[in-house]
Amino acid sequence: MKIKFKGKRRTALRVVLCIVLPIVFLCVLICNSFIPRSFADFYGAKIFPYLTIPLQSLNMFFQNSMTENIVVCLAPIAIAGLIVWLVFLIKKMLTKGAAEYFYKAFRNVMIIGIVAAVMFQLFHGFNYKRTNIATELELTGKELTYEDYVGALNWAYMGMIEARSHLGEDYNGVAHMSTSFENSATHACSLLDAYSEKYGIPLSDNYVRPKPVSMSHYWSYTHIVGVYDMFLCEANINTDYMSVTDFPITICHELCHAKGYASETDCNLLATLACCSSSRADFRYAGFHEIFWNLYYVTGYIAKAENKVMPQYAVTLEMEPIYRDDRASELYWRQIDEEVEHIRKILGIDITETSTNVNDAFLKGNGEDSGVDSYVVPDSIYVRYFLTHMAGEKDV
Repeated sequence: MKIKFKGKRRTALRVVLCIVLPIVFLCVLICNSFIPRSFADFYGAKIFPYLTIPLQSLNMFFQNSMTENIVVCLAPIAIAGLIVWLVFLIKKMLTKGAAEYFYKAFRNVMIIGIVAAVMFQLFHGFNYKRTNIATELELTGKELTYEDYVGALNWAYMGMIEARSHLGEDYNGVAHMSTSFENSATHACSLLDAYSEKYGIPLSDNYVRPKPVSMSHYWSYTHIVGVYDMFLCEANINTDYMSVTDFPITICHELCHAKGYASETDCNLLATLACCSSSRADFRYAGFHEIFWNLYYVTGYIAKAENKVMPQYAVTLEMEPIYRDDRASELYWRQIDEEVEHIRKILGIDITETSTNVNDAFLKGNGEDSGVDSYVVPDSIYVRYFLTHMAGEKDV
């Protein structure tokens, strides 16, 4: 009777664990949606920097992406391990012990999942709830006019043209980055530190070393140019085509994640504005280029609606070098899309579309309601930044 009672108690415990472990996993996975903003702000500014120091310090000793190396090495091991597990499962099913074998596998997977979910929240998830950068910058709340948009557009245009005039060109007349990846990465880190100190943005001042990804060309199939690995606190950068109009913003964007901000809108905003304040022409060019094209068409729509005369920046001679840079970037992505289409015809899988859908679901699951559209900074924020910090206008 004692042995039977023990067996029943063990079975009951396993049933309870099969119910409790998934619940705990889900609770940890979504807990960042329920934490108060005040806690997220305190955590991001006071706890997150110290918590990430060990991993970020470890990353400094490796020149290449640890994330890439782990994925490349573990992927075949994981596949082989799954095959071995299935073989043993079939063997158990043909004899005895399949239920216990499956239970132990399920229990171990759930425990690993809970640990991973805790790490995700500590190194990234909680930061989704932080006060946004636009609020930290104390932007003006005045009602925006067409003249405000034109003023901000002119500011972006002049900054873009001035920065572009200082850049070197290749034999196709396309501008390129001024220094190596490593120097650009170091500059990006110090640039964000200086910008956050100037405007009182609670960004971690930890030094983070961004990493180039060796298999960047194949990574481009996903249309992703940078990713923050929250488990290693590592900023990974796609270096297949280091477009001078995008690369500085990308590297600063991923560093913003590593320095304590999770929102894609916040990271793109902070990265773009920091680039505009850089002492390097290539970084300034990328920042002002992003703002100019963000505002240009919107300003045109407003001009048409209000029957105003839109400044014809797009047809000036100074824009020709910018068009060459944009065409070079478009050509690269057109070639990538052709390769993706070729793979789709063979395997029936659209890598870009699948990646976009997964990323969209991930962002929405963490409170970014607009999903992948959250990468686009609302045009009004750039105009309000110009009025507040560049034109000297601020509500009393």
